[in-house]
Amino acid sequence: MVHKIKVGLIGSGFIAEHHVNAYKRLPNVEIMGISSLMKQEAKKLMTKYSIPGEPFADYTNLLKMDLDVVSLCIPNFLHETVGIEALEAQKHVLVEKPLTRTTKEGKNLIKTADRTGKSIYYCENNMYAPSFSKIKEIIKEGALGSIYMGRGKEQHSGPHSQWFYKKNASGGGALLDLGIHDIALLRWYLDSRVERVFCQTTTIQPDRGKFGKCEVEDNAMGILYFENGAQVVIEESWTAPGGYDMKIELYGTNGQIIADPCRMTPVTVYSETGYGYAVEKASTTAGWTFPVPDEPHTFGYPQEIAHFIHCIKYEKNPLSPGTFGLEILQIIETMYTSAKTGKIEQVQY
Repeated sequence: MVHKIKVGLIGSGFIAEHHVNAYKRLPNVEIMGISSLMKQEAKKLMTKYSIPGEPFADYTNLLKMDLDVVSLCIPNFLHETVGIEALEAQKHVLVEKPLTRTTKEGKNLIKTADRTGKSIYYCENNMYAPSFSKIKEIIKEGALGSIYMGRGKEQHSGPHSQWFYKKNASGGGALLDLGIHDIALLRWYLDSRVERVFCQTTTIQPDRGKFGKCEVEDNAMGILYFENGAQVVIEESWTAPGGYDMKIELYGTNGQIIADPCRMTPVTVYSETGYGYAVEKASTTAGWTFPVPDEPHTFGYPQEIAHFIHCIKYEKNPLSPGTFGLEILQIIETMYTSAKTGKIEQVQY
């Protein structure tokens, strides 16, 4: 009999469903339980995906189970403490970006992984998305030559939950939430460390209605100066209507490449009345829309989880370990420093 990897999830919101959906696509994985303070939300998720039992209100009871791995699908301020407890309970940990709120917290988490002999798998789904992983393949084949300039962009109208907008809970706004994706991809593509950064942040929409005051930046722009001489711009926004949008552009001495999975989809629709669903955070489907087929697959979630499970089963090193997440967080932290000083800042690793 093939040994199944036993999985538990902490959290039951938007990103937890992506994890459950991805695990359910794998024949060698069994979801043993879910812990969440949102009992009805968790129960609905468990029913939808035929997960037996009742959700645990206390995640420590989930950690007492015979599990190989735990997915942390929880607010940023819980990543360090819950992650450390999971590692000490001898579980591998999948942690959604960002690794933690601060590099100090991130280092504590990684030290615990080293001490316990368990691994942190850093969930950066874009690195596993078909369009973005294809870019890496093309770069490795030398198609672009030496990359000297580029652009990363992510935007939507704002996150799903109140905690994102609170400084203490989240650790940061659009830069930490969206910019972290772009920085991870660009670091991976250029295969060169970010040496210096410049950043500007602002809050355009301080009143977030039912979510209250936005205590963090909802827009950010920055420049990454790489050790190999490349200069790349990133643009991040929580105030853009029209649904989720992301784009990568790279320019090299032998060519250029553009990836735009949200607008250059295989399907374009015009509807007077609208229809069910197009893409994350699109408030309407009337008029011209760009529905994304199999959105989880397009954005890399099932491929990411499948890769991590393969690494756990065969004791392989993942494409995005916890140490990679820490490096990206160090860049982000330096960008926040730049936004305060108004100067180009040297990244401290």
